[in-house]
Amino acid sequence: MNLWWRDEAARRGSNFDRRQFLQSSGLAGAILLGGGRRQPTSRNQQKFRIGMAATEWLAPSPSTATYWKACYAIASIGMGAMEPDNSAAQLDSAYGSRIHEFRSRSIEIGACPTGVYQALSLHIPARLPEMRSKISAVSGFLKAVGAQYLNLGWDVHGASHGQPYRRTPEDVKNAIHAMDELGRLSSEEHGIPMAYHAERDTRKEIVRQVLDGTNPDYVHWCADVGHLTAMGFDAVAVVKAYYSRLIVSHWKDFDPDLPAPKYLGGEARGDFVELGKGVVDFPVLAAFLLANGYDGWAMIELDRTREPSVLTSAWEMERYVTEDLRLRVYPTHHRPLTA
Repeated sequence: MNLWWRDEAARRGSNFDRRQFLQSSGLAGAILLGGGRRQPTSRNQQKFRIGMAATEWLAPSPSTATYWKACYAIASIGMGAMEPDNSAAQLDSAYGSRIHEFRSRSIEIGACPTGVYQALSLHIPARLPEMRSKISAVSGFLKAVGAQYLNLGWDVHGASHGQPYRRTPEDVKNAIHAMDELGRLSSEEHGIPMAYHAERDTRKEIVRQVLDGTNPDYVHWCADVGHLTAMGFDAVAVVKAYYSRLIVSHWKDFDPDLPAPKYLGGEARGDFVELGKGVVDFPVLAAFLLANGYDGWAMIELDRTREPSVLTSAWEMERYVTEDLRLRVYPTHHRPLTA
């Protein structure tokens, strides 16, 4: 277990009781990722940890500065684990040579990254050397800061007649090859497991092809239950089907009656909403993960808010998880020093 932010903060001594934090963090269990160790457990033995993704903050304002604003906000609701979109935050570029500075600031705020999301154009073979370099930099940064995983997204650009890009069989073949290579690199060079994160612009059959066609030793899975539902999957059923690959899950809800984002084209319907306001069956999902002793991460997430502020949505979702689902979130060791 590599909770550097806890150990270093303990050594500082001020404003921090190491024994007290050890007791509180023990509620969430040790940070241990990967498969093969999951055993049935009772509902009172929650092994998985719950944090919050920074998507709501970074999507409208992608920058390293926004990343730190998200850290302060997430810590302000008592959560010490968060996940940014590194395509927006570019933490490896900003802090790859300043690891100590990154660690110190994270400790002061009280929220630290469990991993990052990184999108790449996986279907373009000519970009594979560039993608290898990027994944090496990102996974090296994650290892240095004590993070646990790398979520890999498949980025596509371009539209035709107002419709999103449609991935071809050749694209899928190329993406599977790239994922295997990048997952091997991340795992073998830096010990960081890589997980495939599918988004709603990917057809259901392609998600299955990727999960069935990639090497499970190198390509794990991030089940984003909001995106899976938007694709037309029964999210809980597909989590069960590919559970052996699961190391992290993004928890966001989906309302099929809302207008869809414009980039999806005129025929798409539905958008993401705060947990508990849509159709994703989180009580059943939580019960399944508890019953099977899941010990990975669940990251609360919302792409955009319709509330007066991003923080309003974040508070609503934290309360849904702790009060409605009666689960524990990963704690912060103290409140942020400044707003």
